[in-house]
Amino acid sequence: MSNFIITIYKKFNFFNFLGWFGNIILSIGVIPQVIQTWQTHDVSSFNWSFLLMWAFGVLFTFIYIVEGDIKKGERQYPLWLNYFVNIIATSYLVFAKIVYGV
Repeated sequence: MSNFIITIYKKFNFFNFLGWFGNIILSIGVIPQVIQTWQTHDVSSFNWSFLLMWAFGVLFTFIYIVEGDIKKGERQYPLWLNYFVNIIATSYLVFAKIVYGV
């Protein structure tokens, strides 16, 4: 049993754990705003500058990460998860601002 625990411990990477944990928190963090917007259709407090900078910033950073990972032959899946979820969420919030912000 102790050899099994030692093997698991050696494979454990604290920084990978931090990356996954941090990016899961960031991915989940946008969901309450999406749910609230979906339910209330209230987008009056959304600032266009913020939404557009956030949307393009997330999109461009995701492209940068994917391109870099492809060149290096590795995948930073925690970052991919975070940026993919944020691209979808931000796209919805921009859509909601257009539709409900009239």
